Amino acid sequence: MVLTYLILTGSLEAIAIVLALSPGNLSIAFPAHRSQDSDIKSDILIWQSPPNPAPDTASTGLGEGIYLYGQSSNPDEIKQEYFVFEMRQSKVVGAFYLPRSAFYCFYGTSDRTQLNLTVVDTYDGSRSPYSVNLEQYYPISTISENDRRILGICKESHKQQVWEK
Repeated sequence: MVLTYLILTGSLEAIAIVLALSPGNLSIAFPAHRSQDSDIKSDILIWQSPPNPAPDTASTGLGEGIYLYGQSSNPDEIKQEYFVFEMRQSKVVGAFYLPRSAFYCFYGTSDRTQLNLTVVDTYDGSRSPYSVNLEQYYPISTISENDRRILGICKESHKQQVWEK
């Protein structure tokens, strides 16, 4: 996630405080050429959260089966993204979800550590391309009944786009 902060105070003290609070995750973008009329108020600070240090378990590729991955290594944590999917012959169908929230079905293909997907909006049915690097998520071995229920809905809805091609 990238957050952009505009320093409104214009003081170097504000920059020093932000740097102290977030060392290593901050870069400062100053204009290449500054006119005499500009001041530090126009400078932009960009904060980047470090990526999840997920283990490299996907590098060997995935066999056929049902998989669950998440932003957390623990299932069903509130405000964490998860996705459950079934893999068959490098084709996938599944769903992205947040616990106790809506879910979005997807289908597509896999090539070792990457899922190349079409995500289907639950509300309006629109479709969008999306890629997932599995190395950025945690594999979770426990697949709940709710995960299987969500997966079943998506498999039924999109079996023609995936399995019957």
